[in-house]
Amino acid sequence: MADLWETLKDRPTGKALRLWVEALLLRSLKGSLRGVYLRGEAPEGPLVLALNHHSFFDGHLVWLLGRLYRNPTSLLVAEENLRAFPMLKLAGALEAGRVREALRRLRGGEWVALFPEGEMRYPGPLGPLREGAAWLARKAGVPLLPVALRVVLRGYEHPEAFLWVGRPLPPGGDLGRALGGLLEALDALLARTHPREVPEGFREVLRGRRSLEERVLPLVRLLRP
Repeated sequence: MADLWETLKDRPTGKALRLWVEALLLRSLKGSLRGVYLRGEAPEGPLVLALNHHSFFDGHLVWLLGRLYRNPTSLLVAEENLRAFPMLKLAGALEAGRVREALRRLRGGEWVALFPEGEMRYPGPLGPLREGAAWLARKAGVPLLPVALRVVLRGYEHPEAFLWVGRPLPPGGDLGRALGGLLEALDALLARTHPREVPEGFREVLRGRRSLEERVLPLVRLLRP
């Protein structure tokens, strides 16, 4: 089945299926989250993106980040997940064990993203990191880009997602310190920001589902004597 999806990728049927899969990802984000907010900028060129992992939406957000920068992005995914949902390959998912293919894509100018904690963790400090992200960056000779993310329920009916793009690191940079510090800074910023305000430095990059009161409020104002 894996070979079939790779073969389909560049065919008209595969392209149509890719648009369908991407439409589902976008619908999931817009229908489930109030919004997605971004801080920082990613540099041009190939990158290994390293993100913390604590929510169902993390993979969706990696896809959205690549879409925002119009850069082909592959997310390394556990093989059992791709066996269950092989069509995700059309949106950039790649089996975690396919290291040579990941390197090929990096050398072709693409982004490769992964969750170096190696598992989904309860929201909190960054967990111990595996060596995969740093190894890929060294082998391909490309920068490491730490990206801290949080999906949190704050002052509205639906959760909000925040992505903080850090400064790129050289292939041998201290990823644990950079990503851990960025995540700590994000949590601290969220903690001191009013739940109904956008944290300093963030901008909305995807508008999602508004709360019932937000949808009703314009009508209430209209009917107010």
